[in-house]
Amino acid sequence: MTTGYFFDLDGTLYSNRTHSVNNHTIEALSKLQKQGNKVFLATSRTLRELDHLPQAMRDFPFDARIMDGGSRIMDADQNDLRCVFLTSKTMHAIDAFCKENHLIYRYSTCSENLWGTKPNLYAHRAYFDLYLCAPSYKPYQKDKVLNVLVFIKAEDQKRLQPLLKDCGIVHFDHAMEIRANHVDKIEAIQWCKERFDLDTVICFGDGQNDIEMIRQADLGICMQNGHPDLKKVADLVIGDVNEDGIYQFLNESHRI
Repeated sequence: MTTGYFFDLDGTLYSNRTHSVNNHTIEALSKLQKQGNKVFLATSRTLRELDHLPQAMRDFPFDARIMDGGSRIMDADQNDLRCVFLTSKTMHAIDAFCKENHLIYRYSTCSENLWGTKPNLYAHRAYFDLYLCAPSYKPYQKDKVLNVLVFIKAEDQKRLQPLLKDCGIVHFDHAMEIRANHVDKIEAIQWCKERFDLDTVICFGDGQNDIEMIRQADLGICMQNGHPDLKKVADLVIGDVNEDGIYQFLNESHRI
């Protein structure tokens, strides 16, 4: 019997407030692996957005990393196991819509993280505050794109929706995250479940883009700092990321 533990990054393993990962959390992940479990990262971050994480987090030997919201899966040696790209037709439609409506968008490739339209100072600073890095500006041409983030108000998102047929989409209050072919975290987790022959899936998250992942897990766990909608579908709500919630839960439940 093999259990797979899947962890969101921001707000779950990683505190965006302190830009740190508690040493106890790293210790807990190591103990899970030593017990024969598989440990996975499941994040919407791109590869380049991992560059400025604490070294202990960058170096942790996850059995696989699900990135770009599920579009990319990499093994422990950072080799690609799977990449699913948006079609060029969809990308050209997104690009044209954003230019016509003066919207800022970010797109990711296998090697780069890029602004498709010129960001304003607020967008650049907000992005840097989250990830300690920011995309470069490069107009979209024929790049193979894994993930797009369009900065658009909730009330305007329905105007973009018709251009995104068969896409995986997460709606936020001020943005839309877009991926190909209904790809999302839970679809990537199911792929990993088959690839790694997992019997049980346990997921930890905090955000709106974790809802299906938490809902469909054998055990879905939300952080205390998590989104109210996620708490409604979670099996358990545990401590805050800033109070070492994952370590406390794993220790007190005798999982480590």
